[in-house]
Amino acid sequence: MGKKAAGGPNSGRKGAAADRQEVAAPSSGSRKSRGKQAGPFGLPWWAWIVGSFSLLLCFGQLFSGGEGGAGKVGRRKKGGGMGSSGASGGSEADVPNKVSAARFLDLALRLQEMTQIATVLTNGQVLDAEAVKELDVELRDIEGEIVDVEGSVARDLRSMVGVVRGTLYQRSEKLSDEEVEALGGNSFTYANPRYWEDYYNKTSAEDMYDWYGTWDTGVVFDGNDGTVADVLRPRLSPSSRILMFGCGNSDLSEKMYAAGYENIVNIDISSHVLELLRERLAGSMPKMRWQQMNVSALDFNDGEFDVVLDKGTLDAIEANRPLVDAAGAEAHRVLKPGGRFLSVTFNDAALRVDTQLRPVADWGDCATYPFERKQRRAGAERSRFYLHACEKRQ
Repeated sequence: MGKKAAGGPNSGRKGAAADRQEVAAPSSGSRKSRGKQAGPFGLPWWAWIVGSFSLLLCFGQLFSGGEGGAGKVGRRKKGGGMGSSGASGGSEADVPNKVSAARFLDLALRLQEMTQIATVLTNGQVLDAEAVKELDVELRDIEGEIVDVEGSVARDLRSMVGVVRGTLYQRSEKLSDEEVEALGGNSFTYANPRYWEDYYNKTSAEDMYDWYGTWDTGVVFDGNDGTVADVLRPRLSPSSRILMFGCGNSDLSEKMYAAGYENIVNIDISSHVLELLRERLAGSMPKMRWQQMNVSALDFNDGEFDVVLDKGTLDAIEANRPLVDAAGAEAHRVLKPGGRFLSVTFNDAALRVDTQLRPVADWGDCATYPFERKQRRAGAERSRFYLHACEKRQ
């Protein structure tokens, strides 16, 4: 690949996609306002996830010295390239590759920039095939630097590059999740079950990150400092039978169990992640259950649960509207009359409740509770979330 001028927030190179970003950008210039303008067909939720998570991963490596401060790979393949992080002399084929934590951070910043550009292009309705191809050049540049690098940071960056690429092509060419995967290479959407099975197959029981926070995550709620537990607890009862709607490898369920909410059934599309959880927790949490299931086609009887708890699952599949509709209808079906669907999300009530939930089922009262997640870095902007609580009519 050689030394390149492309990419990065400090790059002097601007292509058509970047030029269109300048044309399409709203006059306010704020990321928050762009996210609000995106609406149900914008990209704010995955842009925020990719940007924030990739930066969090790399800040952690940079300041904690994790993974030895570098990713390890095999020998450099001649012509395979590592960009400007290449060796200083000698044969490229004989020099072991290492990617420093600082370089990981630079790559994460570039990935964040790509998602921001894509969001603005989408909001301006100019995310066409030409723009996507140019953005994909940048994505392949990022990918090329970590293609053979080992370690969890490189693995997760590769996964996020694949999701950004897949979502871009899906939005610009109106592709299904299966058609995105059929493009080949590293190209997926979050709504594709094979993406999650492949991702979790590459992780261990210790690899865990709660995108939206967990039971004891610090938040600001109703003007007061508290935790996610303070947001959820008033809408739960220790006797509630709870369905965890796409549990992933989060520790939310086990922390709720320890807090007295023991009647929890965890479902996920990935059989591998469920087996990891079962092996680790079944002995100490005998009342907990783990079942492989698709949230859009639940294998439960009508009215089995008092609470269905969604934390980010609908966000992950919202680009696939039929899938979201089916999941919302299924959540309603398996709730008892008077039961509650609790959805923790980036999306406000206009999108999650009015656009996604009410059209597919006969919900009664719905209430929304905004909260902000505290940031570990001083001066960082707080992340805003919502808990939407919808009751099934009696």
